[in-house]
Amino acid sequence: MDAWKSTTIDELALAAKEFRGRIERLKRDHRSPHVDWYPYDSFSVFPVLDRLLTGERRRLLALADTRLLLDIGCGDGDLSFFFEAHGCRVLAIDNGNPNFNGTMGFQALAGALNSTVEFLDCDLDTGLRLPGRTFGLALCLGVLYHLKNPYALLETLSRHARYCLLSTRIAQVTVRGTRMADEPVAYLLDSREANDDPSNFWVFSETGLRRILDRTGWDLCDYTTTGYDHGSNPSASDRDQRAFCLLASKLADPWLDCDLEGGWHAMEDGRWRWTERVFSVRLPAPLSAAPRLRLRFTLPEVALRATGALRLRATVGDESLPTQEYNSAGEHSYEQSVPPAALRDGPVSVRFELDKSMRPAAPDLRELGIQVVFWSSDGPTPAALRPITLA
Repeated sequence: MDAWKSTTIDELALAAKEFRGRIERLKRDHRSPHVDWYPYDSFSVFPVLDRLLTGERRRLLALADTRLLLDIGCGDGDLSFFFEAHGCRVLAIDNGNPNFNGTMGFQALAGALNSTVEFLDCDLDTGLRLPGRTFGLALCLGVLYHLKNPYALLETLSRHARYCLLSTRIAQVTVRGTRMADEPVAYLLDSREANDDPSNFWVFSETGLRRILDRTGWDLCDYTTTGYDHGSNPSASDRDQRAFCLLASKLADPWLDCDLEGGWHAMEDGRWRWTERVFSVRLPAPLSAAPRLRLRFTLPEVALRATGALRLRATVGDESLPTQEYNSAGEHSYEQSVPPAALRDGPVSVRFELDKSMRPAAPDLRELGIQVVFWSSDGPTPAALRPITLA
C-alpha cells in the first residue's frame, strides 16, 4: 500500500496540530482590516474523527483512493489545504455571499501556500453540479443545517462521492421539550432562533438524520455524537449536540482506479456515458516502465451518420500520442504505447480529443462524442469492464 494511503487517522490528527500552527501563523502574518478570518477551528474535527473511524476506515486517505477530495463549505480552506499537503487533489466549495469574509480568507491562504486547490463558488440551494466527476471522499462538515434543501445535496453527493464525512447539529427534544429523538423528523428553525443566524434551517433528530441518509443513497458506516447528550434541542447554545458520520455511497459510480475529470455526461442505463468532443481521465501511475494506454468505446450509428469518420487522439501528461481513425459504427478501441517521458510520480492525466462531435436535436443541447461502457449487466450482478487502462 502506498505510504500516503496507509496513514491512519491518529497520525493525521498529529499532523493536523502542526499544520494548524502553520495556518495560524499565516493568518497573523496576513492580517488585514478587510479580512475577518473564519472564527471556528476547523482542525478540531480530528480528535472526533479519531473516535469515530473504525477498522480499515481509520486509513482515511485510502478512502479517497485516487486522491480526489471534495470539501463542501470550506470556509477559509484550512482542511482543503491540509489534505492537499497530504497528497490529495482538492475541489473546495463555498458560497461567497454568506462566507464569513466573502472567500477573501481562502484566496489569501491559497496565495500564501502557493496552493493548487480548485475553488468553486456555489450556492448549494440552487443545486450542486459536478458533471462527470467522481470523488473518493467528500467533506460535508457543519453544512447540512444551513441548507433549505438538504435532501437535494445529499442525493447529489451520493452520485459523485464514494465516501462522505458528514457532521450536523441534531436534537433530542424540541424547544418546548417535546421528545423527537426517536421520530424521523427535522425541526424548522425561525430566522434568528439559533445563534442569531438566519442561514440555519433544519435540525434533524438522530432518527431523522439516519432516515434521510438512507433515502438519499448512503450507508452509515461509523457514527458518533459530541456535545450535550441529555435533552439537546435545536436552538439553545448550551444544548447543542452534533452527529458525526462516515458514509459510503450506494449510488456513486465506483470507477475503481479511474477518476473521470471533464467532458463526461451522466451515466445512462446504469452502464455507460456519452463523452463530449474533449474528455479527460486521471489514472494511477502504471507499474510498467513502458505501458500502453487503452480506451474501449462504442461509435453509435447515429453519431457516424451525423459526423462521418472520426479521428481520436490522446495526450498523456504533455506528450501527444498518435491519432487513430474510425469509419464504422460499433465497438472500437484506441490503443497506443506511452513514452516514459509522459509519466510522472503519482496519478497520470489523460486527455482524449475527437476531431468532431454531434449535436442532437432540441431540447437535447449536449455535445456528444462517443459512448464508453463501464458496466456489464449480462450476469446476475453488474460487472466492471474497466474500459480505460494504462498498464
